[in-house]
Amino acid sequence: MSRDEVVLQRPEDLRFLVPVFHTPNACAGAATAYLLRRIAYRAGAYAPGIQEFLFHELNTARDGGTLEKVQRWFAGRVSSLNELGYRLQCRRVTSPTATLLDWVKEGRGYRGAMLPTNFKKLHPIPGAGGKDVLDDSVAHAVGITVDRLDTKGDEGLVMIDPWPGVKGDAKDKAVVHAAIESAHRDRSYHALVYYWVGWS
Repeated sequence: MSRDEVVLQRPEDLRFLVPVFHTPNACAGAATAYLLRRIAYRAGAYAPGIQEFLFHELNTARDGGTLEKVQRWFAGRVSSLNELGYRLQCRRVTSPTATLLDWVKEGRGYRGAMLPTNFKKLHPIPGAGGKDVLDDSVAHAVGITVDRLDTKGDEGLVMIDPWPGVKGDAKDKAVVHAAIESAHRDRSYHALVYYWVGWS
């Protein structure tokens, strides 16, 4: 075999499945953990190992229960991530949903956003009259990234939902929900955005 016969692969040529951790009390952290893994994978730096312990911290209510807790976690762990070769950065923003979606899309997989949302707007329960106790207690958030839903399909914006609920047919990884703007607006448009350093 000659060198001319070798076909080089890019990270996006391989199909890597990042798991979505399901949780009703650490949605912000679980969405962030997914996004950080996905961005690192796109950059060619993701190698499952010791950093999984760091990412798993985000799946707990202590470190991943709210946007503020995730922001504190990232600030405390960014140097450890950098030492592991993860050139990830985080910034808190208050931007209209459409602006965030465009920003993530332009990043072609090197960017992501975690948006706190109103659970009931994304997962309405017909006939429940808004009285479902679990639904009221969910500190819901979703992740937005660029990925493929189908291995043979094109890349596009994908919504990662760590708690799609236990009713209905909602998925943990799907196209961005039509009610995302309204659900995000109910949380005053706050978000954390993540990006790979060197990608503008």
